Amino acid sequence: MKKLVTSITFLALAGCTSTNYSDFKVGEASISNLVVDEIYNLKQRRHKLKLSFDYQISEYTDGADLYECTVQFSALDGTTTSISAGKQSPCKLNKDKGEISITWPTILDKTFSPSKKQLSNIKYPLEYFVAIHQRTGKNTSQIIGKTPIQISEVKI
Repeated sequence: MKKLVTSITFLALAGCTSTNYSDFKVGEASISNLVVDEIYNLKQRRHKLKLSFDYQISEYTDGADLYECTVQFSALDGTTTSISAGKQSPCKLNKDKGEISITWPTILDKTFSPSKKQLSNIKYPLEYFVAIHQRTGKNTSQIIGKTPIQISEVKI
């Protein structure tokens, strides 16, 4: 019985440990050779961005699950937002440099059911950029590199 209690206590304590993100130096990232192909059929509510690019991250920390890429959409209030299906990022970066090819749905795609408020706050035509983030906390990150703003060819 003592071994069982000790094992449960150890597992509980191990589960409570968390990553101290302040231990990691914030790097910088560069994105090059961006190629975008828009796939859309607005009558069927399909609008995706097929993206490919090269990236490089300075001050990269291996094995810490710190880096991801997103597509950021411009809002009317000057902020940006990113959307993705599910809770896991579809674009984890686990090397200091490499090539990425990914298809990213936009807010206009049937994958999402945005509210009227969300739709009314997005800038049209869609403006977006690819960003590389470094995690700085459990639920926070910082953009450490991005592409110039791209403008969608879809006219609404």
